Amino acid sequence: MRQPRTLTFSACLTLTLTACGDDGGPSISDTANITTLNPTLPGTSTSGVEDPTTGTTDPSGTMSDSESATEPTGTTADATATGTTTEAATTTDDTSTTTDDATTTDGTSSTTDDTTTGNGTTGDIDECQAPATQPPCDEAGDDIFKAIGLNCSDNKAMAIPIKNPVIMAPDTSSYRVATHFGTAKDPMDPNQWAWAPKEGSRFLVIGSGTFPNLEGDGGLVEQNGQDTQPNGNPGELMQLPGVMHHEVGSNNGAGGTPFMNCDGVHDCSDTIANQWNGIGAGVAYDVFYMSFDLEVPQGTHGYLLDFAYFTEEWPNYVNATVNDMLIVWSTSETFTGNVTFIDEQPLTVTALDPYMTILPGDPLLAGTGFPGDGEGAATGWYTAKGSAAPGETFTIAISVFDLGDNVWDTVGIIDKFRWDCMGCVPNEVDSCGIIPQ
Repeated sequence: MRQPRTLTFSACLTLTLTACGDDGGPSISDTANITTLNPTLPGTSTSGVEDPTTGTTDPSGTMSDSESATEPTGTTADATATGTTTEAATTTDDTSTTTDDATTTDGTSSTTDDTTTGNGTTGDIDECQAPATQPPCDEAGDDIFKAIGLNCSDNKAMAIPIKNPVIMAPDTSSYRVATHFGTAKDPMDPNQWAWAPKEGSRFLVIGSGTFPNLEGDGGLVEQNGQDTQPNGNPGELMQLPGVMHHEVGSNNGAGGTPFMNCDGVHDCSDTIANQWNGIGAGVAYDVFYMSFDLEVPQGTHGYLLDFAYFTEEWPNYVNATVNDMLIVWSTSETFTGNVTFIDEQPLTVTALDPYMTILPGDPLLAGTGFPGDGEGAATGWYTAKGSAAPGETFTIAISVFDLGDNVWDTVGIIDKFRWDCMGCVPNEVDSCGIIPQ
């Protein structure tokens, strides 16, 4: 175990997709989908960027029968990563248009003003063109975007192409594309891993420490106390990395009306500021950061992303300046800010105190590196639910970092990004947020 130090928060870096050699980390040779909202414990499933120095196999979440996809004629070239951030060719959609009292020009649907379409939206809205099916493409390789369901191809009827992929994590031991995490087996199926992908055969594991080489089967297994030193990612950051901002963004930047009247820059959920400065020390260390741009299909109003949170800081550092964070951030014109929160609380050690359901010593933590000596805990799986505007291009960013120290580490598992035709626009009654699985 590390010895505690008086340090703070972690941040992000700008992307250089570097290949890893013998450290077992990703060798980025290729160059990320969303639909549920409740935590599932393993075995209980029912189914550009700012300069950081400145500033299991669960079939749930698939599109419903009412969500249909129409392939657009435009395509987007794959965004590949060959050592530096690249941008794919732009896309020109040839989507269906709807007249007031006539069928669409491509004949796929008939929609009139003020009627409800199959995806639950009203008025003159195109039919949802998000993929009805999305075959995974992570069976081989270690592309971190494909690992979470993105950029499998430029065919928008079958995949989710991305632009401007960014990885700001020079220490590649801070992330792994793995077939499973830990050595625990699913209590309901001993032939399955407890922490296994939600789609495809691999998921992304990110952390504020360092990870060992992958096992022969592609699994990530850590021994207790194995993670004993800070990683080489950016530290001593006084601001969140990349496009993220800790300041309140509701009420046009004045705060006080979470999820309403976003200023378009800062955190409109108003969930991060107090955790960053009020409780945390306001300094980030060992920052992993990634981001990518997405073009929203016509008729599509949101997205979903599955995740789980592990930390070595629970319970000893609840309400302390040591307050590690995991953040998924959106820059959509419908909502800007943190989209990973539970009951309006963000993913920090302190805020998640009531939601840590896998406690120290639980067999489900075996092989994760979180010891059973009274500290180290995890949530179950959750799904982040975000909103978006049809046809817009916006950025999703993901970061995990130490806040207030660079010793006690936090890990996030990310998987299964997918479009959500109906979506959810945050408001004073429904903050969308995350759903337990």
